[in-house]
Amino acid sequence: MKKKSILLVALTLVTLLAVGLTGCTGGKPATNNELVIAIPEEIESTDAQQIRWNNVVHDLLHEPFVNFDLEMKNIVPAFAESYTVAPDGKQITFKFSPDAKFSNGNPITAEEIKAAMERYIAISPYGSDYEPITEIVVVDPQTIALKFDNPPAFIWPVFATSYSGTVDVAAAAEMGDEAFGRAVVANGPYYVGEWVQGSHITLLKNPNYQTFNPNLGDNLKFDKITVRFIPEDFTRISELETGNVDIIIGVPVENVEQVKGNTKLKTYEFVQTGIDYIVLNTKVAPLDDVNVRKAVAIALNKEEMNTAYLNNTVIPKYGLISPAQLCYDEATENDLKAEFAYDAEAAKNLLAAAGWTEKNAEGFLVKGGKVLSLELMVPTDRPALKKAAPVIQSQLAQVGVKVELKEFESRYIKQAVKDKNFVTALRLNEWSDPDIMYYVYTGGALPWQSDEVDQMLTDARYIMDMGQRTAKYAEIQKKIMEDIPVIPLFSEYQYMASGANISGMKVAPDGKAYLNDVTKE
Repeated sequence: MKKKSILLVALTLVTLLAVGLTGCTGGKPATNNELVIAIPEEIESTDAQQIRWNNVVHDLLHEPFVNFDLEMKNIVPAFAESYTVAPDGKQITFKFSPDAKFSNGNPITAEEIKAAMERYIAISPYGSDYEPITEIVVVDPQTIALKFDNPPAFIWPVFATSYSGTVDVAAAAEMGDEAFGRAVVANGPYYVGEWVQGSHITLLKNPNYQTFNPNLGDNLKFDKITVRFIPEDFTRISELETGNVDIIIGVPVENVEQVKGNTKLKTYEFVQTGIDYIVLNTKVAPLDDVNVRKAVAIALNKEEMNTAYLNNTVIPKYGLISPAQLCYDEATENDLKAEFAYDAEAAKNLLAAAGWTEKNAEGFLVKGGKVLSLELMVPTDRPALKKAAPVIQSQLAQVGVKVELKEFESRYIKQAVKDKNFVTALRLNEWSDPDIMYYVYTGGALPWQSDEVDQMLTDARYIMDMGQRTAKYAEIQKKIMEDIPVIPLFSEYQYMASGANISGMKVAPDGKAYLNDVTKE
């Protein structure tokens, strides 16, 4: 998942004792020129071209070509001074500053930008993002033109993330990809000071940094930012409350009210740019029967799950696009809600129609001597899904379905789904554009596959008119849900928190935190 996520996103995490700003000692940050951020998961690499998911570290190391504005409605310049789109949409021209430099002082010209894009295509797990580009033309030392056969609507969210940050390809070649991944040379507001695995990464202010985003300043207030990797929720919250950490990303559901009620803290709320869902293996019994799949879907009371168990920290979902994503359509969501609303009696009838009519002494359905039993893979590192799992188990038991919960790290579950070695699994995706569905549903990514849906999702990538694109994704969602290869559960409200002495942090609707204008009293 990419933040593509895409919301998103899992690594094996090492238990961490409280570590101070230097990463070696505890205690408060020493000065107001230093900022400490805590995140749950450690990064894969500092090089955005070598990663499968990104976070605040990559945002601090790589300046994208453009940004969405803070309402996610318009595209504004960032590393590019300006951009123009040809009337037919088949060419995008970016103009860059003649003073642009990498963090090591090497100049950034159009040739370096072209080389970086070519490296992304060659080595990134998401190199296909640039597949629509038929030619990268160096117009002059400060200008590149990207040519396309078809206007690619889905490419703008890539240009607006750290994945489009420009890296020093010459330095990468000299250092080798592995070493470069530990200390990337790029164009962001900071560069790597040190990375102590299992502990922290220290970032130092890049004196060559430039941004042309009209909503942000480029006069960075902090000489140093340390990002600590703290997987334990309690420790992360405790370090914020004691002042050893200035900002935390990822406030767990069970701690939201605690943080909101603390007058020494600030909270920042946004909606997941994607959905949490159950993926079903449609090739194995009993889930090879669509009646069973629909019965499971409508036996889930998502509203109760939210209010009684998740403290109103999610938005129950019936469609496949979050309200925080582009092309969300409320009418489509309501249509799918009407079709898949909670109805335990209808679920029982569907199971009976599928031949599940007898019950054993425990109250579970039996057919041919076999209990109607499903194994559900549960991610240990996704708090909302982990908390929802026993609720799912209980609700399905009420219609006679036995659910066995098996806990694993998200990384393991992702691989099991990819290998099609599972029965049911809890997954999520996060990405501001609905094109994330292309990666989730096409090319046999799931046991279920549809040539028609593959083509529809491919077509949707090149629809530039937003109204037409939204209508296409409405059609796609309904087509997918005819077969029910997944069951949408919810989109999470997600939270960051900071000390009350932190000012100027801007958080976009997609959860991206802009730290350019942050100050600390």
